[in-house]
Amino acid sequence: MDTILRIWNSNGRKFRTWLWQVVLLAIVYHLAARLGLSMAYLQDNTSPVWPPTGIAIAALLLLGISRWPGITLGVLLGSLLTGAPFNLALGMSIGNTFEAFIVAYILQRYVNFHHAMDRVQDVIGLVVVAIFSTMLSATAGVSTLVLMDFAPTEAYGSIWITWWIGDLLGALVMAPFILAWSKTKLNFGSRKKIFERALAFILLGIVTWYVFIYQTQTSIYHQALLYLIFPFVIWTAIRFGQRGGTAAVIMVSGMAIWATVAGLGPFSLHSKNDNLILLQTFLGVVSLTSLILAAATMERLQASRTLQRRADDLATLNESSRIFLDARNPDTIYQTICEMAISRIGMDAAWIERIGNVGERPDPLATCGISNAAIEQLDLSTYMHTYSEDPEQIHVFTLDRTAPTRSSSLPPFKSLAVVPLIFSGALIGDLKLLSHKSDFFSTDRQLLLGSYANLAAVVIQNSWLFDEVRYSNRQLHGLSQRLIKAQEDERLNLSRELHDESGQLLTGLLFELGVLEQKARDPETAMKKIQDLKTTAHELQDNLHQLAVNLRPASLDHLGLVTALEQFVNDFSRQYDIRVEFEAVGMQEQRLSSEAETAIYRIVQESLTNVVLHARATLVDVLISQRNDHVVATIEDNGVGFLPTTTTVEDHLGLFGMRERVEMLNGRFTIESSPGKGTTVNVEIPSNA
Repeated sequence: MDTILRIWNSNGRKFRTWLWQVVLLAIVYHLAARLGLSMAYLQDNTSPVWPPTGIAIAALLLLGISRWPGITLGVLLGSLLTGAPFNLALGMSIGNTFEAFIVAYILQRYVNFHHAMDRVQDVIGLVVVAIFSTMLSATAGVSTLVLMDFAPTEAYGSIWITWWIGDLLGALVMAPFILAWSKTKLNFGSRKKIFERALAFILLGIVTWYVFIYQTQTSIYHQALLYLIFPFVIWTAIRFGQRGGTAAVIMVSGMAIWATVAGLGPFSLHSKNDNLILLQTFLGVVSLTSLILAAATMERLQASRTLQRRADDLATLNESSRIFLDARNPDTIYQTICEMAISRIGMDAAWIERIGNVGERPDPLATCGISNAAIEQLDLSTYMHTYSEDPEQIHVFTLDRTAPTRSSSLPPFKSLAVVPLIFSGALIGDLKLLSHKSDFFSTDRQLLLGSYANLAAVVIQNSWLFDEVRYSNRQLHGLSQRLIKAQEDERLNLSRELHDESGQLLTGLLFELGVLEQKARDPETAMKKIQDLKTTAHELQDNLHQLAVNLRPASLDHLGLVTALEQFVNDFSRQYDIRVEFEAVGMQEQRLSSEAETAIYRIVQESLTNVVLHARATLVDVLISQRNDHVVATIEDNGVGFLPTTTTVEDHLGLFGMRERVEMLNGRFTIESSPGKGTTVNVEIPSNA
């Protein structure tokens, strides 16, 4: 019920607005028609001065074509009050209404007409369409007069010319004046400009008075002064635009028409109707000159402003690139992008969001002009749904005053722009911008924002790459230190093994050989010593063999990866009392390259070492399998696990080393783990690596 009442009230307000505008247009049209008919000297219903045409065209352009009934009522009222029969009044009202309707419709539909007439195409469009429509109106009106015997047939041509000239000049003089002054704010400017305007119109008024009102005996020379009006009209058009030009034409037209009707001025040598036709022709040339010059000047100024705006945009982008290049940290980059959007482009609020999961609203990476709490209160879901349908284009939304926020304490933002941050064809984030102005995001500003966002995306991507390079450098530095330490530890271990184990056995062997030499004549004692020497030699051999296996198992080169891993897993299980299940699928007759076999062997070795050091596991599964054209190694334990995202280079250089081995062979290394869930290391290497 409330919805129905709101619709009823809304429609009621619209109808009341339409009604009073139609009534007002009818009254104004009627008064202007009475003024025009006061100068109807050739026929009672035909005047060479017809301002209602211009008023009607301007009204339909400004208020909307739907206000056409006001013209019909105005013509009917004016005709009936002057004694015209209803049939004649109806015919003329249809012609005059159709005349204004055609002009307004064609200008809006096909010319893209600007009310300010700041382009030459607007002036040309108005002139061409006005000529065509007024011809139709004159033909319809004069034909109605002749057919209803209100005018003789032989006077058709003269009445038609009078009708057409009056309507056309009404369209070229009154309509531009009303349009130019309708929605333009009054801004008199500096005192210098006020003085210049006053001087121009005072001089124009003096010249017009002298030409049209002041009487002199030297009429030929006096008529030549008629052309003095043009410099002043041109001055007002060029310096003050359409407002100044149309005001000057109205002033000249008013003084000239009054003087001509009074029998004064250069257009007073013939009948009043002919004089007014000649005057209207002259005023048409004056009006057309003023309109075209003003439009051309405004176009030139607009082009100059556009060029300056482009230069400012380039300066903004240049300064942005310079500032961006000075920042390397991503957090600094994000904040700088938002701050520059406000300080250089004029936004009221800006923030950056990275692309998140579907249905998830990520936290802003940086904000400026608005707090995180205020962003949380923004309700932009409807707008973002539209944006998600085409996320690679800039989207501009006009915000409802109540829709974008859930809190009345927030400032009323009126427009939103969502600018995608795209690098190498990939969407990496969004730059969201708010403005208190509903028309802030113009086409030119969207072009600037697009270029700004492209630059920001490149800088953001570069900052990520710099971070990756720094992280890789830290990894390489840590790995280098670990390799040096591992090398020294290996040397120390090798030295200890050779000195403590093999060295002592060799010393014992030499001692036993000396004893054997002394007991050589005692066969029984000699045989016993020989047995001891053989035992010592076997121990020495086992130690050297174990040392060699630790350095690199010979079975890896001679018997292959599967056999080497079986031996290593069995030895590992016995040594550390950890159950290890090993299985090879499809690898019995498969031999890989030496580099691939070494990488897989070392990764399994490093993974089992990590199990001993960190996992506290009781069971480890090791699986080697052939899948299509890749060899896959999986090491899974039931240990304590960890969070891979919290690991640092210094804490897990072993993981980094394994990843490096795999990536050098164009493989893929992944690790899955969580606290209490164990750890799974998965390696996938091309078979032909």
